[in-house]
Amino acid sequence: MYRDIFNREFNLSFHVPKKDQCLLCHKYHEEKRKHTLTEELEQEYLAHQERKQELRAEKAKDKQMAKENPNLHVATFDLEAVLSTPCSLVSQTHYKRKLAVYNLTVFSLADKQAECYVWNETEGKKGACEIGTCLLLHLKALPPNITHVVLYSDTCSGQNRNQYAAAALQYVAQKLPNIETIDQTFLESGHTHMECDSMHACIERAKKNVTIHIPDQWNTVLQMARPSAPYTVVPIKHSDIQDFKMLASSSMRNTKTDISGTRILWTKIKWIRYGKGETDTLFFKYTPGDPFNLLKTRGSTGRRRRQPAPPEHLSARYSRRQPVSSAKKADLLDLCRLGIVPEQHHNFYHKLPSENSAPDRLAEPDATEDTDTDED
Repeated sequence: MYRDIFNREFNLSFHVPKKDQCLLCHKYHEEKRKHTLTEELEQEYLAHQERKQELRAEKAKDKQMAKENPNLHVATFDLEAVLSTPCSLVSQTHYKRKLAVYNLTVFSLADKQAECYVWNETEGKKGACEIGTCLLLHLKALPPNITHVVLYSDTCSGQNRNQYAAAALQYVAQKLPNIETIDQTFLESGHTHMECDSMHACIERAKKNVTIHIPDQWNTVLQMARPSAPYTVVPIKHSDIQDFKMLASSSMRNTKTDISGTRILWTKIKWIRYGKGETDTLFFKYTPGDPFNLLKTRGSTGRRRRQPAPPEHLSARYSRRQPVSSAKKADLLDLCRLGIVPEQHHNFYHKLPSENSAPDRLAEPDATEDTDTDED
């Protein structure tokens, strides 16, 4: 009734957030329009659409279950587009290298609680160790009644769907006493719209008319992007970031083949399950309706050579802040000299670690999700 009145009497409609067009869907429709559609492409497209619908249905089901089951926690997570700092409408800032600030958003589907894990590029990168650390902090903060966790994300292999992220979640499942099972689900490439995207849209609106001089000022903008229920902001320092790559070197010694000897297609995996007590086993599937396949992460039990045990405690990924390029620091100091950055914030930029050998990047690209086509 409400929607009918809203649409018909007021001639208004609900805004649907814009989404990038799926490459496979675009290719399919273009080939169909040109009457050059092959049977192979049509079958690939139909399978793609079926996975999309199955995964959306699975997510909707999990969301409803989380509202009814106090022991189940379901969340989506995603890395927002880079927040360039300083952020100003002054034209000179557009022609200078700026400091990258990263924001991993986590949205809990049952209670709509939302968190922003924030760090700048001198504290860490935006890879699997950083994402794994944020998820570890999120899961540690869950109430003790939570025994089952379901996480939804996009298909970015550099951050979410790789052996390092798997090592992180396998570690969490073993070390956090209340958590018995973690399910990690990857939405279909090109169709990964999640609640986190609405968080990003709120943040983009909030920052439109705001001037940011240093990274810490983002915290208030992020927190108040949703005034009705402010986001929780968790600052991340380099000393917080755990070395899941080192962990994976001992706990994920086999990532190539399952227990039947079949090659694992990581970029096609849609679901990974981590269980308490399963210290060397992952369960995975390529579509939600499939049975689980088994991966022995420390290799075949028939090997004679004994594999080293995974470490009991995690190591820090970084021993110090990460340097920016000397050219980037020079640009940032130019913004101070021009008065675009107020004098009280100059000391922050003067103290930035820098090296000539550090990668010199201009506008840093946002992470993009992978296709679901496996590569050799």
